[in-house]
Amino acid sequence: MGRTILSATQTWIEEEKALRRFVRALRKGDQDLIHELLALSRRHIAESSYASNLYPMDIYLMSMLLETYRKVKRLEIQLEALGVDVGDRSTVGPEIPELPSLVNLVSPAEAHPHVPEKKPPEEGIEYVDLQDGA
Repeated sequence: MGRTILSATQTWIEEEKALRRFVRALRKGDQDLIHELLALSRRHIAESSYASNLYPMDIYLMSMLLETYRKVKRLEIQLEALGVDVGDRSTVGPEIPELPSLVNLVSPAEAHPHVPEKKPPEEGIEYVDLQDGA
């Protein structure tokens, strides 16, 4: 009897085939970079077989991200050894603005009490809290 599902390696090969047209459409320099990223993702094919709940491309992207982040951390350690303060954004580039919190995005009135909350129109619509057993 044969396998009913593809192995992690076979799945990776299928994903690579699906990307071929995209890679060919890129400029030569970008093609080289994509090939490097794909090579980075190959390092985690064995581990990807444990992530059966994710889509294959998600696993490969996470593998690429992991390997890229590993390189960034190594470079930060080398910079710190040279005396560069990595935490100081002024030596690296412009300051990155703070991202809004999820609470601000979901309910901005609660996050900013000084901003008046917009009330729904009173055109005969009755709002019922479903948790009260209505």
